[in-house]
Amino acid sequence: MCQPVSRRDFAGCWFVQNSFTICMPPSSADVTIFFIHGGGYFTLQPGHYLLFVLRIAEAILDQGLTVSIFALDYALAPERQYPTQLAEAAAAYEYIVNEAKVRPEKIIVLGDSAGGHLALSLLVHLHKPNPAISSPRMTLPKPGGLVLISAWISLYRESPSFLSNARTDIVTAKFVRRLREQFLDGYRKSLGSPQDFNKDLCYLEFLDPHPPIDWVSVLPPWVWACAGSDEIFCETIETWIATVQKELPEGNATFEAASGMEHDWQFSETMIDEGQKKTFLEGKVGDGKAFEGAAKIGRMIVEKIRS
Repeated sequence: MCQPVSRRDFAGCWFVQNSFTICMPPSSADVTIFFIHGGGYFTLQPGHYLLFVLRIAEAILDQGLTVSIFALDYALAPERQYPTQLAEAAAAYEYIVNEAKVRPEKIIVLGDSAGGHLALSLLVHLHKPNPAISSPRMTLPKPGGLVLISAWISLYRESPSFLSNARTDIVTAKFVRRLREQFLDGYRKSLGSPQDFNKDLCYLEFLDPHPPIDWVSVLPPWVWACAGSDEIFCETIETWIATVQKELPEGNATFEAASGMEHDWQFSETMIDEGQKKTFLEGKVGDGKAFEGAAKIGRMIVEKIRS
């Protein structure tokens, strides 16, 4: 089922190509998901997300659309720091469009946690190329949609939910700060001055970017973001969505907070809920008996495509 892709400038794998039973070129699918995993730029790899992405794919297939899913296997900090991950994401997007021949309007970029941060960084780069990165080698259109799951929107700003949800989330503010330093410290110290680092902030900081980001030009036609109401990122994500809603046409950016849920809960349940794992793995395609969080993401994608 997994077809690895390894190039000089990126690596990843196709988890699904058109359907579960018949492997066809990704360009033939109704929708192609470019999945960018989370883990604070520090841990995890696409294989950890297998059940998560397969449940999303199953939900899409169950709605009558075909789907391909490409997962980026980017290098991790602290051994590899910014802008390595952005360069790899850009090269992978170029591969999907130019080599896999997927039309950009059929691509949905989906990222969770740090993967959501990298997804936004990629979109800014497509609009305003980072001079330190060679990919893409030509101007490429932005994708057709964006899904952000518990996205790490701001590396530096800590919203009130960092404090109010400190005891209900699985992620702590202290841990987030440590991840930020592992991701950025080496790059920042390699520069000649703080001013040099500030030039990169439009690719790194999205809640209060300097210079301001033209979200109308950067973002795809629709954006769907979600969080758990009990996670520390919740208010940051909600504030960002409110900001872009003022710039985008009405209804193009939506946000949902799942009551009583923690950071990245849709992925977490595919990792730790052994009962649902058993149900999913022993079930038949389309029976819809497990991982409702991931399934809802798939159904939402179909709804957005058809609207």
